[in-house]
Amino acid sequence: MRIDDVPPVFRFIVRRFSLALILIASTALFAGAAEARPGPCYKPAAAVGCDVSNGKVTYVADGDTFYVDLDGDRSKAHIPVRVTGINAMEQSVYSRVASRRVGECHALEATARLERLLKRAKWRVRLTSLSPTARSGIRLRRSVSVKIKRRWIDLGQTLMREGHALWLPNPKENAWNADYARQGEYAASLRRGIWNPTYCGIGPNDTSQLQVTVNADQRFSGGEWVRVRNLDPVNTLPLGGWWLRDAALNRYTFPSWVVLPPGETLTVYVGEGVDTFTELFWNLPKTVFDNAGGTSMGDGAYLFDPQGDLRSYMTYPCVRACADPYAGAVKVTAKPSGREYVTVQNVAAFAIDLNGYRLESPPFGYAFPRGSVLQPGESMRVWITGDPAEDTALEKYWGETGAILNNGGDKVRISSFRGIVLDCYTYGSGTC
Repeated sequence: MRIDDVPPVFRFIVRRFSLALILIASTALFAGAAEARPGPCYKPAAAVGCDVSNGKVTYVADGDTFYVDLDGDRSKAHIPVRVTGINAMEQSVYSRVASRRVGECHALEATARLERLLKRAKWRVRLTSLSPTARSGIRLRRSVSVKIKRRWIDLGQTLMREGHALWLPNPKENAWNADYARQGEYAASLRRGIWNPTYCGIGPNDTSQLQVTVNADQRFSGGEWVRVRNLDPVNTLPLGGWWLRDAALNRYTFPSWVVLPPGETLTVYVGEGVDTFTELFWNLPKTVFDNAGGTSMGDGAYLFDPQGDLRSYMTYPCVRACADPYAGAVKVTAKPSGREYVTVQNVAAFAIDLNGYRLESPPFGYAFPRGSVLQPGESMRVWITGDPAEDTALEKYWGETGAILNNGGDKVRISSFRGIVLDCYTYGSGTC
């Protein structure tokens, strides 16, 4: 990367590594934020208010970051801005000249699209945030809109709808979370951009169909895992060099020796352990996958091949065209007194495979293990305490060390990993 290709503020830091300049840049960030004025967050009729500022873009770094000279801040500083709610693929070489840029598959396309939109808007931007101090590192975290032909366009929404970025919801700057999630699922349904499994080139094993499921855990990394299933009935899939990631920058690369036989499943645990042919361990001390929540939070597990094609994924919660084949097919009840247990009954006329589903009594969750199949009319008892190693076909153990259900009132629901609720049982003061 040529030093002349980067914006002046970053150029000084690279040349001198000056702590003083970093402090000055941080002061400029807050000074720029202080110039913001109250205004609508998202749409003119939106009830939620935001801090609003305007400026002129001076440099586009990548598909979700640019530098701006803020209006009225009495400074010529080039302030870095992070587009909230999205995450473009990673770029490694930055330049004002498009031909000099280097990055992962889809990264340069996202940068070029952002740059084209900004150019059409004559480089003018409208920045909004719930908090004037919202940041991602040294970058201001903002929703960004531009006016093109008298029409306001939300850049994050556009990049999501066109398949240039993954959904990366933010718990604090959350006004845009739900909409961006819908735009992402829309792009995925049309296989646009990132969602096109052959965009980056032919192979490897393009004909192999895969399934990814992810179980997020609210409490500890040992309870989180991603399962990859080879749906090909004939061909073994070599996974060496493939990689898993979440919506942020957490990434796990499969060792060179990993293969997935036809019809088999491989589980990657986020926590610590010893690798085997069917179980791999990320060896991370903390959880990776964000939990679905009241501020439209969520996440996803994404499986990429070595050339950068997204070959399989699962996002959650479901926000568009949500349906489940087992809706109305199961009934849940619970016994909160004495030794606690939950009963799951198949009330349908067909067999139900509970792999990919879980019981929840927040903050506690239980993911059904593989082979948890209920025939019509059958019931399964899940004991809250006990060792899962002693599971039988119709008697399972949650694995908790003590009671989790409140005697005065609580709820237990069964849902898919994408958050589609099949049934919910309440007692006392509990509500679904």
